[in-house]
Amino acid sequence: MRFRSFLIAMLLPLLALRLAPAAETVQLVTYYDYVPWFVPGQPALGLNARLASRLSEMSGGRYRFESVYIPRRRLDVLLQEGKLAMVVAWVHPRFFGDPERTRYFWTGPLMNDESLVVSPRSAPLEYDGPDSLRGKRFGAPGGHRFPDLEPLIAAGEITRIDVPQIKNALQMIGAHRRLDFTVVDRSTLNALKHEHVIDLAQLHVASRPRTASYERSMLVPLGRPELYRFLQGAVDVLGSDSSLLAPPSYPPDKQAGKRPAQ
Repeated sequence: MRFRSFLIAMLLPLLALRLAPAAETVQLVTYYDYVPWFVPGQPALGLNARLASRLSEMSGGRYRFESVYIPRRRLDVLLQEGKLAMVVAWVHPRFFGDPERTRYFWTGPLMNDESLVVSPRSAPLEYDGPDSLRGKRFGAPGGHRFPDLEPLIAAGEITRIDVPQIKNALQMIGAHRRLDFTVVDRSTLNALKHEHVIDLAQLHVASRPRTASYERSMLVPLGRPELYRFLQGAVDVLGSDSSLLAPPSYPPDKQAGKRPAQ
C-alpha cells in the first residue's frame, strides 16, 4: 500500500506536466536580412531575436516566439495563404498596402524611424520629392517596395537595380559604381556604423528625409485576435524598456575586405 502511494506521488507531477498545454510556436518574421534586425548565420543576434526572446518570456509559457527571416516575396504569399502562425515585426501599414488598418491587426509602435536618400559624396543628391530622382539609377534589395517611386520606375524615368542587401547598394554608391542613390532607414544606417565594409565618409545623406518619421509596429493576421491582444499588451510594457533597442554587438563581418557587389 505504501509503495502504491509512493508510486502515485511520483507519477502525479509527471502526469501534470504531460497534461499542461505546450507553448504555441509563433514565427516572429522579419524580411530584413541585415542589421540591426537580423544577422544571417547568427540567429541569437539582432533586434528581431531580442524581441522574440522578450515576448516568449512575457507570455509565461503560452507562446514561444521564433525569430526567422523570410524574403518579402515569399512572405506576401504566406500571408495570403494564412497557413502559418506568424507575426511580422518592425513594419508599418503602408508597407503592406493597409493604410486603413483593415487587412491586419497592428500593434502600437516598437520604435520610430525615417527613410533617407543616400548618394555618393562625389555626386551628392538633395532630395525634393520623387521627381528630383528622375534620370537616376536606384539600388534596392530585391522584393522591397517603394510605392512613391514605383510610377517613375515603371515609366523608365528611374532605373531600379536590384541588389542582395542594402549594404551592397551602399558599397556601390560609396565607390560611385552603377548607382546614383539608394534609400535606407536611419536605424539601419546607424547600425551599419558598426560594420567594416562601408565607408560612411564616401556617402552623402540628403538633408530632407524621403519620409516623415514613422512607426515600426507588428502585423498580426486577423484570424489571431488573442495573439494580437497579448502582443498589444506586451508593446505597452516594452515601450518603457530602452534596453530592447540598445545597439546590439555584431560579430566581425566576414565580407570585410571584399570588393563591393557589381
